[in-house]
Amino acid sequence: MSETKAATRLPGARRLPCGTEPEIGKVEEMARLLEPVACFPMLSMRAPSVPCRTVPLLPFLRDQVMVALELQESLHRFDLVPGTGGQGLAAGHQMSLAPVGSLQGRLTPIPDDFFPGPGIVPPPTVLNPYRSQRFTLLNGELSFLDRRASGVQVFGSGRTFPIPLGGRPALRIGAVIDVLGGAGDLAGLPGETFPGATLVINGVLRPPGDLFLHLLLRVVDPSGRLTSGSPPLPMAPWPEPPDSRTAYVNLLGEVDPQRPVRLLFDPAGRPIGAQLFERLRLARVTDGIESSGRLCSRMERGAIVGSVSSMLYFDVTSPGRVIPAQTTGGVFTLHDPEGRTLGSLFANMVEGRAFRTALPGAAHPVYRLGGFGPVKGGTGCLADASGLMSVNALISLFPRTLSNLYTFRLADPDGALRKSLA
Repeated sequence: MSETKAATRLPGARRLPCGTEPEIGKVEEMARLLEPVACFPMLSMRAPSVPCRTVPLLPFLRDQVMVALELQESLHRFDLVPGTGGQGLAAGHQMSLAPVGSLQGRLTPIPDDFFPGPGIVPPPTVLNPYRSQRFTLLNGELSFLDRRASGVQVFGSGRTFPIPLGGRPALRIGAVIDVLGGAGDLAGLPGETFPGATLVINGVLRPPGDLFLHLLLRVVDPSGRLTSGSPPLPMAPWPEPPDSRTAYVNLLGEVDPQRPVRLLFDPAGRPIGAQLFERLRLARVTDGIESSGRLCSRMERGAIVGSVSSMLYFDVTSPGRVIPAQTTGGVFTLHDPEGRTLGSLFANMVEGRAFRTALPGAAHPVYRLGGFGPVKGGTGCLADASGLMSVNALISLFPRTLSNLYTFRLADPDGALRKSLA
């Protein structure tokens, strides 16, 4: 395929600088390099014995005007329950009865013009449940209950999206968290053994402290140290998951051979993103921490059940390691095993970050990318869908290929959506 056909150029665009041209014909090789990852999906909840710890603006205001929430969450194994009907999509989910780890940190609202960073304390900002706000996670630490007491130190930020929930104001929460360091089986993060890891959060908060989160930690694992060759033992499930009024859909995006990724350029010829076309597969991501005591992960790739197209924007030439990113025009179309369209979801990554990452065997850096955005309705059986989309991705632009793991957390109070997707 010619360079002209493989990239979208704006008027006046020039060719890429020498040494950064796409390596035509090496897409499959790069796709294999992106494949070895370890993914740990979890659900969080506060143990009944742990009191809610909010930080008020003034002591006498208590929970009424809060400027931070201290996180002391137990983490539980998460697994999708495969559907038994003809559509093939997940019908429900399970949460392990026993915790597999914990999450600690301080969730702090920040002004829109504040630039967060590790160790940088923002000015006191009141959490407003009636408008969208940015926030940061300070002193974040995720600890596992495996044999080697593995864990990671994390930092990141996100955004809230106000919604009504049960007659009370509530906030959907999305966040992109970078892993700063690791211990136990994750020692050396980031480094040659594990070049990087990204944590993406997708959840809901009912102020002052009723918090429920879906977390997906994706570790780049070139040597497959954390990969399990066999399915984990079945979990002992929570009888009635606290998140039982929610439908989850996990989809793995991969390059569509019929519609390759196209680079986007500004008038000066600089790459500013890509036009993405992806095939969507069912993806079941499991871990065996609860049953084996060992930090291990397994991803089962299922049938192709749809496609997605979007425009991804981020400054590829930025010298920084962390680059803001977003998408526009995102349309996720799902179909049944016979190819009949079930419906579409409209969702964009309104906030995201790309982390430039050196991958062993790759001639150019790849990008770990995390992001999230609200679901803005859909068509067909998804016409009334509402919720939050999050993505934990690995993207190579030279050559152009990707591995994008999407999680949709959709409101489903009566179970009708899960039934139609099963």
